[in-house]
Amino acid sequence: MIVSVVAIRYGIVASHKLGIVDQPGGHKAHDTVTPFVGGVGVLVATLSAVFIVSQFFPQFTVRALPFVFGVVAMFITGFADDILHLGYKIRFLVQACVGAVMVFWGGVVIADLGDLGMGLVQLGGFGVVLTLVATIGAINALNMIDGIDGLSGSLSTVCLLLIAFAAYRAGDMAYFALIVMIVGGLVGFLYFNLRYFHQRRARCFLGDNGSMQVGFIFAWLLADFSQASPGQRIITPVTTLWLFAVPLIDTLSVMLRRLWMKRSPFRPDRHHLHHLFLRAGFRVQDTVLVLAFVQLVFGVIGLGGLYAGVAELDMLIAFVAAFALCFYVLLRPWRFVPLLRRIHRLIGFTSAHAIGVHVSGLNTEGLGKFSNKLNASIGPRYDFRFTAFKRDANAGGCYGVIELLCDDQALTQTEVRDVLATIRREFRSDRALRIRQFVERKEANDRRVGYKPRNANRRVVDRRAPHKGLVIYRVLSAAGESSVLLQCKA
Repeated sequence: MIVSVVAIRYGIVASHKLGIVDQPGGHKAHDTVTPFVGGVGVLVATLSAVFIVSQFFPQFTVRALPFVFGVVAMFITGFADDILHLGYKIRFLVQACVGAVMVFWGGVVIADLGDLGMGLVQLGGFGVVLTLVATIGAINALNMIDGIDGLSGSLSTVCLLLIAFAAYRAGDMAYFALIVMIVGGLVGFLYFNLRYFHQRRARCFLGDNGSMQVGFIFAWLLADFSQASPGQRIITPVTTLWLFAVPLIDTLSVMLRRLWMKRSPFRPDRHHLHHLFLRAGFRVQDTVLVLAFVQLVFGVIGLGGLYAGVAELDMLIAFVAAFALCFYVLLRPWRFVPLLRRIHRLIGFTSAHAIGVHVSGLNTEGLGKFSNKLNASIGPRYDFRFTAFKRDANAGGCYGVIELLCDDQALTQTEVRDVLATIRREFRSDRALRIRQFVERKEANDRRVGYKPRNANRRVVDRRAPHKGLVIYRVLSAAGESSVLLQCKA
């Protein structure tokens, strides 16, 4: 981890001086130039791990050279792709060559598919072809899911820890030590890439140079672990699908959806799982947390079925059913996104689109006391504007919107939960108040956009349009001082 942190730290400085950075634009979500040197830290950590393991476990030296060759070749290819934007045909060709090195030099080949109810399914000569396809698939699956800060690194860390557990349980301490040290390199990268505390954006990306080499590591480990003799193999071939489930399912589903829509499967879009989570209001860090947890669940199911002696055919059927469900969901994102919004509210995460707090059930006569208490509770920490609205002059109640005044939208998203908790604590004795997040009013956040009325009599008034009620009270708090800007009846 320390080696990775040091390498990335100096890599960031060098990349800025040389101008080797990822520029925003196109389908990319980031809005600032960012170095893609995360793979440098992972590479240095991996090479250090191989050297250390070879010193303590001499039997590993036989496969160390082809393993290192594949990792370095993928790093160089990925780095060239980051700078020159290579075509997918060139990338596939290099990846196939690396897969061939893994097969013919490293001796790692998928020779069978395990016991699928009719004995061991031997592949013969087709095993080499399947190994090349699986290697290319694993490399590109991790590359394609690398779309938001921290996602590919977090998923890789979870997957590798599960694989390390399987190696430890099988008594293969050489691979266990190697995997744990590679995880250390990924953790060092995540220190720069994850969003946490006051780090509101990634300081570096993994880049194709990192995602390709980590994808190759997965291809090597999963193929090697599953292809020993039936009594000695660490995992079954079916278990490999569960241990790499989220990148695999996401990539296959997205590519099949593009083919279904009669588009090129290699043309990028914004229909990956993480894109749908972001569209539903999940923050980047919450999306990473949820998908990492989903991968952990998949991996635990796979290992649990392996150690419980569940038939490999049953585990394969279960995985195919899970993939079919995910593909059906991703094929209809207009149905999946509203479901994610409901899950988001149920979990209680802060919405990525939240800019304040909405309060209903206010008493018109008590607005002054409410604003004074509001200013005393959150005024010393945040600048805010409290506006009270009343739709009908004859109505007895009103509702209010507390907007946090901050130039940095990321800070607002991070602190909304704290403001919500503070207001709910201060006004918990008032049973009439209903307090929730206030989401920015725009078409992209309207969950009714794109829906057709169920019948001709359905009400079509857009309740999420900008406020049309009378402004009856407004208070601005800045630096802890409160002043009434507007107070009128019409």
